[in-house]
Amino acid sequence: MVSSIVELWSGLPAAQQVFFGIGLIAGVVSLILGVMAAVGLEHHDVVDLPESIGWDSGGGGIFSVKPLTGFLLGFGWAGGIALGSGLGILAAIAIAVGSGLLVMGLVVALLRLILGMRSDGTARISDTLHESGTVYVSLLPSRQPGGQVTVHFRGRQETFQALNTSNRPIPSGERVRVVEVLDSQTVLVEPL
Repeated sequence: MVSSIVELWSGLPAAQQVFFGIGLIAGVVSLILGVMAAVGLEHHDVVDLPESIGWDSGGGGIFSVKPLTGFLLGFGWAGGIALGSGLGILAAIAIAVGSGLLVMGLVVALLRLILGMRSDGTARISDTLHESGTVYVSLLPSRQPGGQVTVHFRGRQETFQALNTSNRPIPSGERVRVVEVLDSQTVLVEPL
């Protein structure tokens, strides 16, 4: 089997060997990156270009390893197939560059989509806006300080200082809705 692969390879024109060689090397690098990601050994600072040279290397940049590998993968295979189809070298190069850019663009778009889905899990008081809660310490009327509410948001429960929008006091245990975030520890609520 190996001898038939070597025979097939040696029967290809030199330009086609170069294209397919680029595609094969890029395929092996893609496979290695995939295995590294699957076993948790991938860190963008190890496999991406350093930021010190001015490239966007946060994992979703155009000049990180994955998009460049995608470009070379599309370039190599498309160029080799184009030459095998009887096209000239200039047409094959044009098709290879176009295919490489297309694959590179797809990789960048997918990486940015995936990286955009991540969340640090930090609960921010701004996430409480329009959420409902329960009065913990009775709220005085007309925005007088002194009360507290417990709000459920993003799968957690937090207690905040609260001011009441209504002209009547709201007793402990009554349901309210957050209508405004006043500062990092205080919300404005209205009765439900």
